Amino acid sequence: MEGIERIISPRLHLMKRSTLLGFFIFLFPVFLIAADAKKDYVLTDFIKATKPEGKKTPVSYDTAIAKFVDEKNNAEVDLIGAIHIGDKEYYLELNKIFTRYDAVLYELVAEPDTKPPASSGKSGSEEKSLLSSLQSGFGGALALDHQLSHIDYRAKNMVHADLSPSEFAQRISDRGDFAQTLYRAMLLSVKKSGQDAQKDDLKMQGRLLGSFFASDPALSLKRVLADEMVNQMNDASWVIGGDGSAIITDRNAAALKVLKQELKNGKKKIAIFYGAAHLPEFAKSLEKEFQMKHTETHWVIAWDLTKDKSARK
Repeated sequence: MEGIERIISPRLHLMKRSTLLGFFIFLFPVFLIAADAKKDYVLTDFIKATKPEGKKTPVSYDTAIAKFVDEKNNAEVDLIGAIHIGDKEYYLELNKIFTRYDAVLYELVAEPDTKPPASSGKSGSEEKSLLSSLQSGFGGALALDHQLSHIDYRAKNMVHADLSPSEFAQRISDRGDFAQTLYRAMLLSVKKSGQDAQKDDLKMQGRLLGSFFASDPALSLKRVLADEMVNQMNDASWVIGGDGSAIITDRNAAALKVLKQELKNGKKKIAIFYGAAHLPEFAKSLEKEFQMKHTETHWVIAWDLTKDKSARK
């Protein structure tokens, strides 16, 4: 028996080593894939409340300009986050930034090539959609302006890149988005029904109430909302977007179809100007489908949250 063990044991040891080596050889590609894995983008990569180090009060609410580069074809696509009510200076700065691009693809559920009418920036008696009226009213309470009042959609390089109303309605129906959104909202409500979540809600409600009695109610309310929107935005994005929705996924697909055509037409420097909630999916698509690489991110101040408007200085 001892003689047999002397013969078999080295072979068993060698087999174990070979098996272990084979196992690591099998896993090696997995390690490589993991090391080269694409970033799992989230909404807070494209929108943030900026706070000085060690301070709790935000000085600005910012949107991103995330640059993606295709070195092989010498092309660049920048994702420019939009919020629909902001400082007038924010939209004027964006208009200047847009002049740098061969094409700026913008969101608007409308018929192909539709451009919003030029606005005087004043709230007149013209007809408005319910959503636009609500946004304008909300913006007025916060001393903010509406996007459509200041963005120059008539510029030659502005390109409509969205679904038509009939397409959008059909996609919502096909996906059952209303039911799915309601279901996800209920799940989120259950998830946040614990004591800690309730305490956070009460704390936030107290901050909102306190804003109305502050020396500058609009500024105080903007600070509270900037913080709260950043805290809640990933949950809110999941509720409206889920694992695929008409409002995010299908509209993004429509924009990317236009992007492909613009690149095919020889445009080399392109921006996609969409609501920030759309940008995580756009970023993943640029990396996966267009083989582009994220190289840098700049930030634009949408809300100056300082008393003396010094955040922009």
